[in-house]
Amino acid sequence: KSYSSLDGFALLQRLKVADFIKLLSPHPLEYIPGERNIYSNTGFSLLAYIIEARSGKPYIEFMRERIFRPLGMNKTDDRDPEYIILNRASGYEWRGDRYAGRNWDLTDLKGAGSIVSTIDDMVKWNVGLDGQTFLKTASKAEWWKRFTFNDGKPSLYGFGWRISDLRGHRLTGHTGQTAGFTSANFKYPDQGLTVTVLTNTGETGNGGLMATRIAKFYIPSMSLAAMKPLADVDTGTTQKVFRTLAARLENRPAAELMTPALVQTVSTPRAKQINQRIAAGGIPKTITLVAIEENDGKTKYLYRADTGKRLSLWRLGFDAAGLIDEMTLEEEE
Repeated sequence: KSYSSLDGFALLQRLKVADFIKLLSPHPLEYIPGERNIYSNTGFSLLAYIIEARSGKPYIEFMRERIFRPLGMNKTDDRDPEYIILNRASGYEWRGDRYAGRNWDLTDLKGAGSIVSTIDDMVKWNVGLDGQTFLKTASKAEWWKRFTFNDGKPSLYGFGWRISDLRGHRLTGHTGQTAGFTSANFKYPDQGLTVTVLTNTGETGNGGLMATRIAKFYIPSMSLAAMKPLADVDTGTTQKVFRTLAARLENRPAAELMTPALVQTVSTPRAKQINQRIAAGGIPKTITLVAIEENDGKTKYLYRADTGKRLSLWRLGFDAAGLIDEMTLEEEE
């Protein structure tokens, strides 16, 4: 189970490996390995502990020796707040009417986040990935290959990278969020384009949204406006989605149309901040079904919402009873 949803894993606890595993042990697995995937901070922390056990070195020292120094990433290191780092940025959260400082109570344990960097160093990282000296071509091919589930279907995940196709354009990348910061690193290999965003404006997913909008300057065919509507044979479902989205953006979840778990997800303080930010651009006047996808064995419906001034793309999922169990903002423009 990912520790980010559990108590007792704050950085200030200074957990040892044995303590970390002991705290996790009572919690059952999220699912049978190989059947599906969910992003897991716990998984990446465990990988860091494996690196320490195999190398005999602290994780951050291993990273310095094998990655940071060879690539000249001299401003990339351990982000622990106890270290004094020249020109370190402060993290902020939007509190409805003001910004508030936020760089405390971190759940960043080693391997999941836990690194501070600069945009210049991230350029060096991406140049290293695109070259032929840092990693072998065969290693990168393995790194960026989709995992195959037990039933033979492909996942959207490789070795720590999301591997997808965005309206006909191959995309390999990842986003990150932590206290007071968001980030994204998106690579479009067919266009030779990489977009990296580092922000200190809170956990509202701005990094990924900004990176996609920047990419559209270089790949205009990715615009939401260019997506062609699908024939909508189920207008009742579309109306349900419209009502649910409008209610969510007003921070009054339509509990009769959503699963209890989704109601809880969209009602957290962080979710309410995101809803408020999106609603500032206007409540959608129309929504249009633009894609149907099969991901991880589930059917997902993509709807484009139009406020008259802004477009947004939402990914929807439904449970067996027809209740909405996923409503994820994919893009805005």
